[in-house]
Amino acid sequence: MNKIYFTQGCPGIRTLSKIIVIMKITFFIVLATCLNVSANVFSQEKLSLDVKNVSLEKALQIIERKSSYRFVYCPTEGPFNKLVSIQTDKVPIAEVLNLLFNGTSLDFLLEDHLITIARTGDRQQEIIVNGVVTDSLGVAIPGVTVSVKGIKGKGTSTDMNGRFNLKVPDNAVLVFSIVGFEPKEMLAVSGRSMKVMLRSSNDILDEVVVQAYGTTTKRATTSAISTLDMKNVARIPVASINDAVAGRIPGVIVTASNGAPGSKSSISIRGSNIAPLFVIDNVIRSSNDFANLNPNDIEEYSILKDAAATALYGVSAANGVIIVTTKRGKDGQTNINYSYNQIFSQPTLFPEKIGAYEHAVALNKLAADEGRSPFRSPVDLEKVRTGSDPLNFPNTDWQALTMKEFASDMRHDLSITSGTKALTYFASLSHYDQGTILRTKKNYNKRTTYRLNTTSDIEKLNLKVTAGIDGFFETNSQPFAGYGGVYSHIQNRQPSQLAVNEFGLPTSQPDNPVRELDPLSGYNKITAKIFNSNLGLEYSAPFLEGLKLKVNGAYTTYNNFRKIWSYLAPAYNIGSKTPINAGPPSLTNEQGQGATLTLQGYLTYNRTFGDHAFDFTSVFERQTDDFSIVNGTRQNYQIIYDQIIAGPTLNATTAGNEGEKRRAAVLARLKYSYQSKYTLEGSIRRDGDYLFPPGHQWGTFYAVSGNYVISDENFMKSLKEKHILDFLKLRGSYGQLGDKKDLTTGEEILPFQYVSAYGLNANAWVINGNLVQGSSEPGTLPRSLYSWQTIGSRNLGLEFGTLNNKLTGGFDYFYTRRKGFVASDPRFASTLGVALPLINVPSAAFRTEGLEFNVNYASNINDFSYKVGVNFTRANTLWERDPRDTEAALKDPFNRRTNMPGDFFGSGLHSLGVYTNNSQLLTGARFDNPNIIAGDLKYLDANGDGRITSDDRRPIGKNAFPRTNYGVTFDLGYKGFSFNAVLQGAGNRDRYIGDVLQGSSNQNQLVYAYQLDYWRPDNTDARFPRAVSTPSINGSNNFQASDAWLIHSKYIRLKYVQLGYDFKQNLLKKSPFQELRLFVSGTNLLTSAKSQDYFLDPESGTNNLNNYEYPIQRTIAIGLTAGF
Repeated sequence: MNKIYFTQGCPGIRTLSKIIVIMKITFFIVLATCLNVSANVFSQEKLSLDVKNVSLEKALQIIERKSSYRFVYCPTEGPFNKLVSIQTDKVPIAEVLNLLFNGTSLDFLLEDHLITIARTGDRQQEIIVNGVVTDSLGVAIPGVTVSVKGIKGKGTSTDMNGRFNLKVPDNAVLVFSIVGFEPKEMLAVSGRSMKVMLRSSNDILDEVVVQAYGTTTKRATTSAISTLDMKNVARIPVASINDAVAGRIPGVIVTASNGAPGSKSSISIRGSNIAPLFVIDNVIRSSNDFANLNPNDIEEYSILKDAAATALYGVSAANGVIIVTTKRGKDGQTNINYSYNQIFSQPTLFPEKIGAYEHAVALNKLAADEGRSPFRSPVDLEKVRTGSDPLNFPNTDWQALTMKEFASDMRHDLSITSGTKALTYFASLSHYDQGTILRTKKNYNKRTTYRLNTTSDIEKLNLKVTAGIDGFFETNSQPFAGYGGVYSHIQNRQPSQLAVNEFGLPTSQPDNPVRELDPLSGYNKITAKIFNSNLGLEYSAPFLEGLKLKVNGAYTTYNNFRKIWSYLAPAYNIGSKTPINAGPPSLTNEQGQGATLTLQGYLTYNRTFGDHAFDFTSVFERQTDDFSIVNGTRQNYQIIYDQIIAGPTLNATTAGNEGEKRRAAVLARLKYSYQSKYTLEGSIRRDGDYLFPPGHQWGTFYAVSGNYVISDENFMKSLKEKHILDFLKLRGSYGQLGDKKDLTTGEEILPFQYVSAYGLNANAWVINGNLVQGSSEPGTLPRSLYSWQTIGSRNLGLEFGTLNNKLTGGFDYFYTRRKGFVASDPRFASTLGVALPLINVPSAAFRTEGLEFNVNYASNINDFSYKVGVNFTRANTLWERDPRDTEAALKDPFNRRTNMPGDFFGSGLHSLGVYTNNSQLLTGARFDNPNIIAGDLKYLDANGDGRITSDDRRPIGKNAFPRTNYGVTFDLGYKGFSFNAVLQGAGNRDRYIGDVLQGSSNQNQLVYAYQLDYWRPDNTDARFPRAVSTPSINGSNNFQASDAWLIHSKYIRLKYVQLGYDFKQNLLKKSPFQELRLFVSGTNLLTSAKSQDYFLDPESGTNNLNNYEYPIQRTIAIGLTAGF
């Protein structure tokens, strides 16, 4: 039965109590400060004014610019054209106005920062109006401008729940307006709540969707494109944008191998275990660039899944595309936003380790079973139990010595949005400081990101100019043994091993993590700097409506520096403070740098002629990459000084490489739509790449797609009117893409393998007294016939909306088939003695088939708004023909990969449980070893030859990569309160736990509580077979790869949760803030998974060999967002 874990192990309740105390203190400080600001900011404001011979109206405008006061008046009702002169120095506003209005019939009423001006005795009676503004679905609309018609400066805006409250003159006409909806006028009514419904001018079906090299609308989309609403995503305080999208989008899989500071989760799409292409502002960027993107900078986020959506990116898009556009400035609006997050993190699981006494008892039992001397004598065992001799018989708690209860992180974000009609800009700055749970102050990850986007409209020239710069600085400092190495040492040390002597100094115990974390020990430090710049010119042709010409240029430079100081701090013996130095240290410096230039030329034509709409895009693109890497190492330092110059030159080594890449493409897309009901789209791309031989460097890739909006047919009219079926669209696509990935590595194939060349040997040879650098024969025979893989892709989708579009959703069926894998022909390599040249293996094929869907329901009940969403993805894979299979393997139906699911775990024996008594050994097949006894694993004789051998291995289990993924999202709101949560889960995957019980952490160590559940006469219903001290005891019978060590690794977890309150909505309505929001959030708080019985986070360790990597973290954070 699965268990739910919340707090466990060493953190306990104490940790959460500390965090809650810190949160409470922070909350009251913030609240007190905000209330103080609200109460005093206006009452203390005084004015200095110096104007001569200006109109009264102009003087009022000057006051508005120099202060926070705003005026409400009717320009035709008073002498506002009268010339006035005044000079004041820091006097109250009332005194200034009395001087200005002296000799006129004007009077004023001051309420906080709002000043109403009217003729003396003619001021209208005012009333208070309130109400709520919703759309046609009844969903509240925040940010609606509510103004009084004919009165300048009088107005407000609706809050997050669509509510407004305003004092207006009696019989006033209110105007409600917001982008995307038609303006509406209503007579002000007091005494009851006004209900205002705005009709959408841009229906939800006409929302802009970012696609390859352009935009479209939801209604017009013919391909599989999902979008992500960044409103709630950006609020999640995570280290990477990748971490924030898990469980939100169908077809998108997010995996995290570990939780070390600076680690990045990976994203894959529709069952592919290779990363998709990442595009930021129409420019292809690296996965690292994307992972470091500030979520608060993102305006639009789209996921392109099928060939029709991705074909324009050609070979780079075989595994899907993720496109984001970043924020830009807005005309006539200045907004400043700041947010702060204080984050506390700890592992989702702390392995439960046994104490020294329990450990000694277990090892004594093991020794007795094998007829060996006990691990501890009765006398020594008593010393362990009582702790009377802690130095010679220690009981070491390795976790308590090396790990803190929680790590502390913090994040700051600042952005400014502003502009005029001619120039707008968006600027942002973010800093994220991430700590570690290890007891060290010199290990951390710090990242600073920045961005500046500008847009200039030059109307006289019909020209729009966009420019931007962005980048980040990141420093990652970890122990020289690595986070994973140190954490593994912490968990795999025995309690009977001594960590420190009586003076608290580390011992010489091998792999002693206390010693590795000593301030004197070495480090592995990486500093990365990325700078991106872009410039775009867009010309709208006045001679042909809808024609635009555009050029884009983007330039990226990067510089990475790694410094590894390999040094272990001194160790100390018991009773001594005299250091025992480890071996002499060594130092490695590595410098990498490079630059990428991308040039694009666009021609677009978008025009509608009655019922017919045409959209044409063509692009020429060229990209160049240049890079170089150099590294050097010096060893056997005589002084402890971590500078390269301080090391001896003897045995010093240097290495490096450099290279350049060139790619080009030309592409086009044509879309035709009739009555917005029927849409056809075709796209084609011609790709050129230097990786392939001349004559095979260019590939052509294409896609066709279409949609049919069934709900627009006349026969659907009654269903739409009754809101039984408001929207129904069928779409389908087919396309052929290319790929250039190596079959085994998942990376691009190596260049110039078609060239006949000799490799240089680093070792020199002495010939006739002269040093001559050697050479080696080519590793493969050259050949110039290989080219792109080809990938056929089909997609069929259905989208719907019902109940007045409160319930919406979509279903997609997808199928892809890869063929023409680039590989060496395996049929003859072993006989030839040298690797054969690369070819496109004609019979090799791999297919993926699956289904995904998402359903969302959004509505409100008075002030309570809610939205619930469910998404699901299932992908199956199959090797129709694996090119790695030899001719011999193809004839073996049990061990070949061909005609096997692509997601099976591997090859191994099928376990039939354990031998429960020795009599069972007399019958049935087993390994030829006389020491196999009761409690050992029993295996299936798959080939029926009466023996257990390697020939009985069969495909077992399912890969750790999840083939089933799902998510459930919740978004709730009530009067300034907001609540958001995501449940995320995965299934159809297995984890291999044998490497926890075998290998470097042999079962005989028995350091974990669950390891004690092994078979013995008094525990026959055990999880594991009998324990043995070494594999040779029973001929490694229990250490064979088999499904006995596989566990189902499906899981569901509370991935994110956040509760927030915006003080602007109620307590601070009259403050200068546009938003003042305090929130508490958490990630990975609750999890249900079988793997947790073995203290393995279900998301970690996807390579199955390092199950105890630095653990996935759960976090609790408190944050504040302020907008002005």
